[in-house]
Amino acid sequence: MASDNIFSGLKVVDLASFIAGPSAAVILSDFGADVIKVEPPHGDLWRIANHLPPQPVAEEAYPWHLANRNKRGMALNLKSPNAHQVLEKLVKWADVLIVNTPHPARKKLKLEYEDVAGWNPRLIYADITGFGDNGPDANLPGFDITSYWARSGLLSMTRDAGAPPTWPVAGSGDNATAVGLYSAIVTALYRRERTGAGAHVTTSLLAEGVWSASVSTGSVVRSEILRAARSYAPR
Repeated sequence: MASDNIFSGLKVVDLASFIAGPSAAVILSDFGADVIKVEPPHGDLWRIANHLPPQPVAEEAYPWHLANRNKRGMALNLKSPNAHQVLEKLVKWADVLIVNTPHPARKKLKLEYEDVAGWNPRLIYADITGFGDNGPDANLPGFDITSYWARSGLLSMTRDAGAPPTWPVAGSGDNATAVGLYSAIVTALYRRERTGAGAHVTTSLLAEGVWSASVSTGSVVRSEILRAARSYAPR
């Protein structure tokens, strides 16, 4: 039950935007964690999602509140000369730091794990990307529809043969990915209780989409392994 406040006293800095990263933080907040949402001066772009189809248009910014309830907030321009001094104080304060900035921008802003881990050896650095940390698409930004649904193959399962795909409910892949990231954070916190050491945990929208489609993707992988095995079998 959320009333148990099992994470009371846990301190979280949420530097992420849109849905997946912030929603992992909001689950922690539901169970008592103290979460600070850090946004650029112009605000998280998800603040205006209530005005953007295909989700229902409304005056109230309900999509943003779904992913950011219970949080305290502050604005910080990470490109400003003094931003790293503020970031250092936040990291030293935090138990968990959640980041979803694409890697090229993250390197410029000095937000990579290696840039901040030295400030707090007990920090759980939770990293979410669109397409993972390796491969040709690692540096691309990713979104629910492109990474979780389309690239994983799940989008093709929303239609009948010959028909165009059905547009999924906005954020459905993000929310599934948020639960995956939350699970990684909680596992790292449990490990820290045993070892005292922080950790770098990561997932991606694509990885969570492939996992959701694992019955189908697993069958394809199995077929490929068998095909490769047959091609190398002695003749």
